[in-house]
Amino acid sequence: MQREIKVGTVSWIIDEPNPMYTTLQTKMLSPGWIPKTYLGLSATANPAPPDPLTDFTAYQKNRDFRAMTFCRFRVELDDDTGRVSSFSVVDAFHDGGWTPPFRMRNWPSTAVAFDWDIYSDTWYQGESSPLSVVATQNRHRCTAIGTAPPEETVLVNALIKFRAGKHTDDTGIKTVGCPFHVPWVWCELLLTYQGGRFRMYGRGSIFPSHAWYFNDKRIKVVAQTGDRFFPTKYLTIAEHSLNLYPVLSAGASASGPQQSLSDETSRTGPVEGHPNTAKGSSEWSQWL
Repeated sequence: MQREIKVGTVSWIIDEPNPMYTTLQTKMLSPGWIPKTYLGLSATANPAPPDPLTDFTAYQKNRDFRAMTFCRFRVELDDDTGRVSSFSVVDAFHDGGWTPPFRMRNWPSTAVAFDWDIYSDTWYQGESSPLSVVATQNRHRCTAIGTAPPEETVLVNALIKFRAGKHTDDTGIKTVGCPFHVPWVWCELLLTYQGGRFRMYGRGSIFPSHAWYFNDKRIKVVAQTGDRFFPTKYLTIAEHSLNLYPVLSAGASASGPQQSLSDETSRTGPVEGHPNTAKGSSEWSQWL
């Protein structure tokens, strides 16, 4: 029996939880780069990807996401043995996404927070690590998903490692005053087959949000970590008490350069153990 299967992931930034309720917090609270960072995340947040998502290519052209992976393949399944007898990729891609224009309508008084005009109609392309690939019929060398049982046949193991591009990183360092460059974040999908059933595994960094799809249907969503309020004492934010701080501080120090893409080519081992990379949320799996 021949079947055509589609799998994919979408990563995006949601606007909640968010401790920002006024741009005055950027002037009242210290250090100011933290509320400014949250302000920027809110103003460039994405809508959640739809369920079902029937056309990944069209959604990719829309640009309103932080990262995507997709694989459409044909597989021949032996009805007698329950094994895979042939496999071929029809289409596959990975995309490091975009930072949307700063949505002025969300925060019309942003001039209070920044000393210059940050509004723009420009979409800024993100960066994906050269390690990002949709692997088929084998495991990705930097997988952060545990070993699937040997009786399960690996079909697809897609991993995308991504971060905001240079313009967004420069804005964070030079305008927001962030002491860290933007970190690497990531999302992974593993699809296996055994005895007439498919099984999907998933895992991703704790920021941003991630969704996994099988034949257009959204199988799983893991929402990003965030903060509902700023833990403060005398208007000083307790940075290390923020849920988002481990993500923000994973980036390279702003006192030096951003980590080069060329540094990525030789990386091995689980992606969450790489330098300047956000840690992962819990692994999940589901029979389909």
